[in-house]
Amino acid sequence: MGWKRVAALLAAALLAGLLVGCGGPEDDPAGEKDEESVDSTEMSSQENEVGEEEKMAQYKKIKVDTEKTYQTMESFGTSGAWWSQYVGGFTKEVDDSGRSSREAIAELLFDKEKGIGLTCYRFNLGAGSADSKKGKFSDVHRRAQSFETAPGEYDFSKDANAVWFLKKAVELRVEEVVLFCNSPLERLTDNGLAHMTEGGSRVNIQPEKYGEFAVYCMDMAEYFIGEGIPVKFISPINEPQWDWYNGQEGCHYEPDQIAGVYLAFLDELEKRPALEGVKLSGPESGEWGTAVTQKYAQAILGDGRLAAHFDTIDNHSYWSDETAKKSFRNWMTVHYPDVKLRTSEWCEMVNGSDVTMDSAVHIAQEIAEDLRILDVVSWQNWVAVAPGGYRDGLIYIDEPSQKYRALKRLWSFGNYSRFIHEGYVRVDIEADTREQEKMLPVAFTGVNGDGEQELVMVFINEGVTAQEFVLTGCEDYKKIACHETSDENDLACVLEGEYDSDSTVVSVPRMSVVTVVLTK
Repeated sequence: MGWKRVAALLAAALLAGLLVGCGGPEDDPAGEKDEESVDSTEMSSQENEVGEEEKMAQYKKIKVDTEKTYQTMESFGTSGAWWSQYVGGFTKEVDDSGRSSREAIAELLFDKEKGIGLTCYRFNLGAGSADSKKGKFSDVHRRAQSFETAPGEYDFSKDANAVWFLKKAVELRVEEVVLFCNSPLERLTDNGLAHMTEGGSRVNIQPEKYGEFAVYCMDMAEYFIGEGIPVKFISPINEPQWDWYNGQEGCHYEPDQIAGVYLAFLDELEKRPALEGVKLSGPESGEWGTAVTQKYAQAILGDGRLAAHFDTIDNHSYWSDETAKKSFRNWMTVHYPDVKLRTSEWCEMVNGSDVTMDSAVHIAQEIAEDLRILDVVSWQNWVAVAPGGYRDGLIYIDEPSQKYRALKRLWSFGNYSRFIHEGYVRVDIEADTREQEKMLPVAFTGVNGDGEQELVMVFINEGVTAQEFVLTGCEDYKKIACHETSDENDLACVLEGEYDSDSTVVSVPRMSVVTVVLTK
């Protein structure tokens, strides 16, 4: 059943109501209708009602239980490494909008009406490899500048393109900024580089330099907060289990080493009144579910001071299937039930450009899994903008021309980020059939900006036929809007009107992601 059929059902229900009204005694003031006529009208009305009930009975049901609640959402976001270092300089006007390329890209990412309304932005505090030109990098764009010119001395005119994007994101109402490091400053590392070149799996910074590393990051946080940037988190470690040889800035740490880093950062953080409310985040493990991932989390949460500070664990969702996520969630529930989880990075690790619904469906499935299994309170994509050749960016760009292309996976991400706001609570949603469960449905309730109570549901259909169903447990809601990402639509509103729990059929077309918003 398509949207025209849904509209037809609604129209039929309305028409049926009008016909019943036309047959009432108020339309026959003289009481001149005979009994046979009245009986005939009543019988016809009853037959119509039975007919509608039979029609609706053919549809499977999806049940929502708003009394059964899970996590409270905090944000959806993306990272500015490393594309913002050059895309922030895209000042050409490449379309008829009158905006520069960089402004149009920023709106697609952060504007709540023209784009997907992301509210979290991860800003990379570089280690200085772009300044020194040292080390081996296959892509010059993966080098990053540092604001430091000498210990304790800074030049904040550096990294200007990346800072432009940071400030533009905040202007477009990003509410949560994470300052993250892939490597300590080059001058603090053992080999003077922002990555390793030899020596196997070993750390590239000694404990006596952790404090200087912390001072730099806290100085950066104080500066940006002074500039009106809502810095909420500082993350000094990135994917510590990997050996960072060439390619990009990075630093390996063993599980028993990261507690020392975080304690040095906590010491420095607690000295700074200007950073009140800022939290440390991590350990940014590259995947969920492995024994090593558990060890990194335990290294933080097993220390009394750190456990008192960390109320979330941030990890990345690479190479993590449903089983791995369930394993980690169960482990956390047993050992640290009050600690929330955040997915702070993910992209589909597949070579080759993709502009179709294939990768759009995959990113939606990853988000849904993390929301449903891990109960994450934040989900963040890596990276927002890319040159193509890989399934990573939400937007592809051509650097010489500064032209850009918004991808289907941008809009399918928006099926979540534009409608599930900070403070919205996930509630139970239960499918009738295995086919419906494959849609990985999620449901959230919250109050929108107009003060209205909303129920937001997202469905993913990877199949070759449409999925059609009716919702139960939603009887108090009166309005419906459906927003579709598909081959034909980019997060378009394809249905808007009155909602009737007895007659409204929801249809999720083949190869699509659909957000259903019910309003009381």
